[in-house]
Amino acid sequence: MYAQNTNNEPEKVVPIRYCLYSRKSSEDDERQALSIESQVKEALELAVRDGLNVVEVRRESHSAKSSGSRPEFNRLIGDIREKKFDGILTWAADRISRNAGDLGTVIDLMDQGLLREILTHGTKFTNSPSDKFMLMMMCGQAKLENDNKGVNVKRGFRAKIEMGFRPNMSPLGYLHDKYAEKGTCKIFMDPVRGPIIKEAFHKVAYEGWTGRSVKRWLDDEMKLTTRKGKQVTLSMIYRMMDNPFYTGRYEFPQGSGKWYDGKHEPLITKEIYDKVQEVMKCAPKALPGTHEFAFTKIFKCGVCGSGISADQKVKRLKDGTTKRYVYYGCMKRWMTGCKQPYIREEELLNQLYKIIDKVDINKLAAVERIKQEVDRLTKMISSLGGHVATAKVAEIMPDIDVYACAKYILKEGSKDEKRDLLGHIKSQLFIKDGSVTR
Repeated sequence: MYAQNTNNEPEKVVPIRYCLYSRKSSEDDERQALSIESQVKEALELAVRDGLNVVEVRRESHSAKSSGSRPEFNRLIGDIREKKFDGILTWAADRISRNAGDLGTVIDLMDQGLLREILTHGTKFTNSPSDKFMLMMMCGQAKLENDNKGVNVKRGFRAKIEMGFRPNMSPLGYLHDKYAEKGTCKIFMDPVRGPIIKEAFHKVAYEGWTGRSVKRWLDDEMKLTTRKGKQVTLSMIYRMMDNPFYTGRYEFPQGSGKWYDGKHEPLITKEIYDKVQEVMKCAPKALPGTHEFAFTKIFKCGVCGSGISADQKVKRLKDGTTKRYVYYGCMKRWMTGCKQPYIREEELLNQLYKIIDKVDINKLAAVERIKQEVDRLTKMISSLGGHVATAKVAEIMPDIDVYACAKYILKEGSKDEKRDLLGHIKSQLFIKDGSVTR
């Protein structure tokens, strides 16, 4: 193709190098739009028909409501600035932009002469005032639709909330009426999961169960799963226990302080919910191997070889105080159906006391730790005006019976001392059928 220059000589026109850009987001207003591959197919047919030079095809699944948020589009703009492309082939103008920021960038590239043409299925936009005005009108119309949609959605949310229907999916234990009119979808108790979750709240409120106790009960006895058939996770249990939706009321938006009475049937009373919150505050969400549970790292399940996790149960006494019980059991990491029972921490230590003579202990490290403790006590007594024969203490240190010290610590020592002792054990210990073995 040639053009006429000032000397009446033909001047060669460089063909436009197009980048085929296809985009689709998953939002409601684009559900009727062509899929990405359909857009590519239609655009390539147009390119073949008109003999267009399509250099590259770019695909993107991302909303165009916010400027600068699309990785592929930003890369395309950068390539146009570097003169890799000077034309865009796309299905429709709103595939390019639904916001003022990206639209302004495209128009600016046209003004600079870097973007020579935007070609859609039914329209061509060049660097002419009328074409650029039409492009801005069409993309502006897409932005107007987005903005109006946001306003309408918020208005619909407000109306739905005032009617007692909370937006979004209801928590586990409830089901939605799929056949109800849109916007007034009734929520009713799940006849299978609802009673189980209600009982879980009662166990936490009146029996002091922790999240791990509830999870073990749901997994082993109730076989409870989510609506998609997946196992209920520990984090889900804690979120359920903290969700006031089960009392018949909900806050929306969360943290706003605006509370509404729901149309759904309450699963528990407000009193039970408050008791659950008190128990959860008394029973911190400790994880295996943390400072809260001291004796998990040196034990493994004697059946499946999984690690040992700890669980605690808090019992409220008649005098108003609470007592904490700790249990150790298989994490079921390697065998989901492992049925090994849990063992109380006190029983675990009693059994460990009986076999400590047969356990391999790092004697050098243990003696050094005992020496540090003796030195600490010596300095404390000296600072109080007392007198300790430190030289004599140093003489008897090599003759210390590490195993005798270990037994004493297991029986009389503090939790920190027991934790420190178990850190020096080199033998692998197992828990099987409620017994500690080597």
